[in-house]
Amino acid sequence: MPLPTASLSTQLLDIDGQRIIGINYSQLRALCRISGLRDGDISGSSEEAHEEFMNSYQRIFLRPKKTMPAIPLGQVGNISHAPQRPKAIESQTYQKRNRSQPRGKQTQEMLFNHAIKALKKIPIERSQQDLQAIHKMLKMFPCLTTQLAKPELHKVSSIAIIETWDRGQIVFGHNGFFLILKGSVKPYTHEAPKEDQKTPAIGVGGIFGSFEPPHSEANSIITQYALTLEPCEILKISHSGYAKLKKEILAQDYAMKESLIQGCQYYLDWPKLSIDHLAKLIQLKTFPANQVLVKEGKVCSFVAYIREGECTILQDIGSLINPAKKKGGGIKFVVVGKLGCLESFGEVSILEEQPSPCTIVTATEVQAGIIPPEALRGLDSVTISLMLQTAQPTCGKISQEEINKKYMRQEKSKEWDHIKAVHCPLRILQASINVHDANFPSLTHLSQMVLGSDFLSLPFSLSLSLSLSLLSPSNPG
Repeated sequence: MPLPTASLSTQLLDIDGQRIIGINYSQLRALCRISGLRDGDISGSSEEAHEEFMNSYQRIFLRPKKTMPAIPLGQVGNISHAPQRPKAIESQTYQKRNRSQPRGKQTQEMLFNHAIKALKKIPIERSQQDLQAIHKMLKMFPCLTTQLAKPELHKVSSIAIIETWDRGQIVFGHNGFFLILKGSVKPYTHEAPKEDQKTPAIGVGGIFGSFEPPHSEANSIITQYALTLEPCEILKISHSGYAKLKKEILAQDYAMKESLIQGCQYYLDWPKLSIDHLAKLIQLKTFPANQVLVKEGKVCSFVAYIREGECTILQDIGSLINPAKKKGGGIKFVVVGKLGCLESFGEVSILEEQPSPCTIVTATEVQAGIIPPEALRGLDSVTISLMLQTAQPTCGKISQEEINKKYMRQEKSKEWDHIKAVHCPLRILQASINVHDANFPSLTHLSQMVLGSDFLSLPFSLSLSLSLSLLSPSNPG
């Protein structure tokens, strides 16, 4: 049973300014039972009892309960959701801002972070995905793409490392190439005292050092060291790593050229020494489709070893078919052959200075290794004689009758393609005429005659005129 409490008719306030509405007698009795407390004699009470009394006496006062603000029940249906709107608007604004921000920029930042993380690994621990990320990041810097060839830029991702430097440290640039990825540095050279050099600071994307060590005093202008102005992350390509990379690329390139020559049918039995002589002269080049490589009646401008793609061999027979129309008429060619992967041409034409009996045109994009005439003629006599013994003219000897037959087959094939192009729409026309054949009997008869077997033997010009007459709306039928 709860103990009684007394209410005060007069308004009292405690030391905190809060209103007191009554006294809790249960707490008052507990307060009076504190051991060591003497009635009316403060000096006779113990220090512990006095301290406990002072900490507990506030409990005897009753104060009004604090009521939290609430929405009246009658107004629940009128609650406004305005406070939640800013969150929705803020979310939409954030989404719009993300959409308006170029997606490529976000991808670029992710790629940059991935590449830096991969560069901090030991080169041997980098995965293929890491190497690709580093390569993509390096392509963003023009200072690298302008100084390195594509194979070198691709291989650099496997030897580059990243170095972290604190503010105020000196980075020596005489032993490699340095690219700043984070922070800034102030470069110096040994040409003048440090105090006299007023070179500007370089930041992200700036470079100092070189890929190869300087070979003369003239190259001593290259930055020898740099002072970090803030914490920096710098990509480094050492001289020794770059030299090793170049040797690997040259070895791979040379092996590819050797295999290209050995794969051609005329060079299968050649000794390695002679193949080495040719491999040193080869230059790789890419030709677009429909480019003339060799003109009939002229000496070839180079020897070519086709690595990828296909070429078409043509011969001019315009003067043979119709000599009267040679002047002012278009040149007519007949396809006499094709050249594909691991085939070569031009050796005999250059070494014996013979005009080419045919024209060679690229049918697709062609990648080939070529040797200029000057370099080919500069070979030793043993290699030249060996090439003349094994190589053959591109076209060989084709009789006049064979050329004429090839030309006739080629022209008939073209004419047949034209006939099929007209024949298909006429079939569609016949299907539509059959629906109204009662109204157009003569037109139906004509279409059946044209679509019969005799149509295929008609000349192309006549078949075309008949098809146009069928399609003409002014045909009286």
